[in-house]
Amino acid sequence: MKKFIKTWGLLLAFIVGGLLPVLHVLAWAIPYCVGSMLVITFLGMNAQKLLPQKRHVAILAATVLLGMSGWAVLRAAGEPELAEAAFFSGILGVAAGAPVIVQMLGGKSEFAATALVLSSISSSIVISLLAPFVISSGGVDVSRWDVFCAVFQQVSGMLLVPCIVAYLLRHFYPESKEWSSRLSGVSLAIWLLTMAIVSASAVVRVADQPWSALLPYAAVSLSLCICGFTLGRLIGGRKWGFECAQCLGQKNTTVGIYLAMVYSAPLVFLGPALYLFFHHLYNTYQLARYNMRRRKV
Repeated sequence: MKKFIKTWGLLLAFIVGGLLPVLHVLAWAIPYCVGSMLVITFLGMNAQKLLPQKRHVAILAATVLLGMSGWAVLRAAGEPELAEAAFFSGILGVAAGAPVIVQMLGGKSEFAATALVLSSISSSIVISLLAPFVISSGGVDVSRWDVFCAVFQQVSGMLLVPCIVAYLLRHFYPESKEWSSRLSGVSLAIWLLTMAIVSASAVVRVADQPWSALLPYAAVSLSLCICGFTLGRLIGGRKWGFECAQCLGQKNTTVGIYLAMVYSAPLVFLGPALYLFFHHLYNTYQLARYNMRRRKV
């Protein structure tokens, strides 16, 4: 049963969330779930490996490239709302859950954690600088300071607090370093619950939208998702390809959804919302493939 859950649990979580949209009322718990998973992950990390590399800088640059190139192409094509959806899908930093997924898939979670910290800082600055020039569809004056505060508020609770908690536990109770491996099943359970809530929230948000309205945004989000994972593989090469792909492909869509809903036209939030679905659909495939390979060994 445990192997089955590890292989297909993420897909089942999406299905459960889709069938039980009432779970969206638990959306308030998502930051706490993600924070709990990060505490478990951070406890088992080697602090000496949390060092920036040239690849981290390349990931940050590629993130800006994805967001701005998607925006520029669609803006030139006369699609301002799709352009903003592309911006909010591509410009986002690394998802808080990326180190967790990297750890589940046997990768180097320290690399992903470093990318998470760096991208959280850079995205707060970059988005606040670019958003006032990019956003025009919502008819709302965009303040750089307001955007910066919104981004910082979103990432701080899910990143800074888990870092501090993990540090204090490791410092005052060194035996806690062993908890990461022991609590891997708990971390997986929390992750599946989170994905069910996310799926339910997405269903509620798009329930009243016709397919004709969703498809253009889905195409934009899917294209950027494929580009992100592919470009990450190229940046990382053979040694770091998987980690870089996750860091560039798995994005903090919560920030994008929030900003799009506040500052842009009503449907722009569909860009990051659908991106969330696509990058977790790919994570489902990766988890299934990884666990099936382990069963054969």
